[in-house]
Amino acid sequence: MQSIDIRYTEKFPEPQFSFLQKIVFSDIQQFSSELESVLNSERTDSALPTREAFPKYRLGAYDGEMLVGWTFGWMERDNTFYIANSGILPAYRRRGIYTSLLNAVREHALAQGAWCIRSHHSVVNNPVIIAKLRAGFYVAGLSQSAQMGTLVELILHLSSKRGDMFRTRVLPYTTQETSSAERPA
Repeated sequence: MQSIDIRYTEKFPEPQFSFLQKIVFSDIQQFSSELESVLNSERTDSALPTREAFPKYRLGAYDGEMLVGWTFGWMERDNTFYIANSGILPAYRRRGIYTSLLNAVREHALAQGAWCIRSHHSVVNNPVIIAKLRAGFYVAGLSQSAQMGTLVELILHLSSKRGDMFRTRVLPYTTQETSSAERPA
């Protein structure tokens, strides 16, 4: 097997990239004619403001010249790197490619001065959630998206001080009586 090369790219090739996304997310998406109708009407509504986009950072995982996986995201205003989208073709999963992409994003985020990396995932996307938890991410919250359904937010703190502060803020409080596990019954 040829080794997989992780590299920065200005743009993913189309229509191949859109096709890859459909394959990767086929088991956690469903078609909605209602959403399609809303999006189509929004595209034609010229009164909608344009959203200022942060420069995107794209990494592709290539087997030779074939794109087999990707991740992309951007820096947010609060020195957070946001991972917007990632995926690996099913035939290439469980080979460490996703971990390599996460490591490359972490290096980039640190070089950009990020304090943390965050992402949102469908609550039924267990493989990615598990991979990120193994990589040191924590669950930071849940949200509801009209398009994506229920999402879990994951966060990776890039310094031990920030990680410790996060942990301190999310641990429940207890009294001396309830915290004593050594007390006989």
